[in-house]
Amino acid sequence: MTGAATPADRHLVVMGPMGVGKTTLAEVLGRELGRSVRDSDRDIERLFGRTGGVIAAADGVDALHELEAAVLLGALADPAPMVIAAAGWVVEDARCRDAIRRRAAVVLLDLSTEALLERLRAAGDDHRRDIDRAEIEAMAERRRPIHGDLADLRLDAALPVDDLVVGVLGWLDR
Repeated sequence: MTGAATPADRHLVVMGPMGVGKTTLAEVLGRELGRSVRDSDRDIERLFGRTGGVIAAADGVDALHELEAAVLLGALADPAPMVIAAAGWVVEDARCRDAIRRRAAVVLLDLSTEALLERLRAAGDDHRRDIDRAEIEAMAERRRPIHGDLADLRLDAALPVDDLVVGVLGWLDR
């Protein structure tokens, strides 16, 4: 894809911290746009037979991050525009940032630390690794300038998913 491509012609990457609602938004956008959807968590489980939480516990967070980068880079290499729910960490990898800049438009989901913690506690699933308030805040601080550089559209993830979809579709139609 070239720099002249519009957001509607590019991959659409949904970013934000784990638990923010990337998968849900990506699935609805995929249906609305008639695009395939890729999700880092699901791709890792399908390809490696273990959840991200299990991989992080058994092999370490760095091993999980390498797999997350690999699945994102693989999705971005596909020539057909799709919707990609990217692992939150990938913005910290220069290879991923470069590929995103070249091949995708980015929707960033923002959510307060407190609301994010509530969602993570309520989810109670094992595909995510354990994370506490201090780590969420440190990640948010570290990623803030990167998100500012990459995000084409920022949305408040506290909004209902239907409102988020309307916001993205309106932005794509402009």
